[in-house]
Amino acid sequence: MSFRKYYQVFKTYSDINSPEYKKRIEELEPHLTKYLANKGRVLDLACGVGWFSFLLEDYGFEIVGVDIDEEMIKKAQEYKKERNSNVVFMQADAKNLPFDDNSFDYVLFIGDNVIHFTPSELNQVFKEIQRVLSRDGLFILHFNDLREMIPMLKSSNIVGEKYWVSKMLLDKEEKFVIIEYQSPNDYFRVKFNIWGKTAIELLAKLYFMQVESLRINEYSYFQMYKPKEVEIRLQA
Repeated sequence: MSFRKYYQVFKTYSDINSPEYKKRIEELEPHLTKYLANKGRVLDLACGVGWFSFLLEDYGFEIVGVDIDEEMIKKAQEYKKERNSNVVFMQADAKNLPFDDNSFDYVLFIGDNVIHFTPSELNQVFKEIQRVLSRDGLFILHFNDLREMIPMLKSSNIVGEKYWVSKMLLDKEEKFVIIEYQSPNDYFRVKFNIWGKTAIELLAKLYFMQVESLRINEYSYFQMYKPKEVEIRLQA
């Protein structure tokens, strides 16, 4: 139940030249340019194939893109070569980042990456983000409220050009859901950890102070946070 097939099938995440990917960029670019007002060093965490990294490089930021998936980083490196870009891409685990404390002015966690993590894992990710973020830095988080989306997914079948949701297996505590996608030729399953807005904000509150929260559409949120430098860093 790897996400690899999921990302290959849905171009929103894997093909920067696809209409789906471009639509996602158009939706988020105005918010990024508004809140990244001052130039600085940016960590694009779970960067995927790297388009948000390239976008911010074009605006004059110094970018490091990190993803745990080797194939995603390989693809990002190919796009980097095509664009003659200076973005630094590397494979690394968001739960154990290979950077010094206070290394970045901004950390981006964009693209609904929370679904990859259990509560204990996302706690560690947030802790690492807080560690590598500068004391006056900004953490930018974008996610879809999967808990709110579940009723819609249950009643809606078509999710792409070739695939539809053929089955949903929700665990009894509603901590995760296994979704089966099917096409005329094959099928695959993906396990999503279920995160709602309230749970994400409660966990983030351990390490950050929320600056602003925007509801982009019915299920999508764009949030800005400042690190809780004094309390958390002194306890570390």
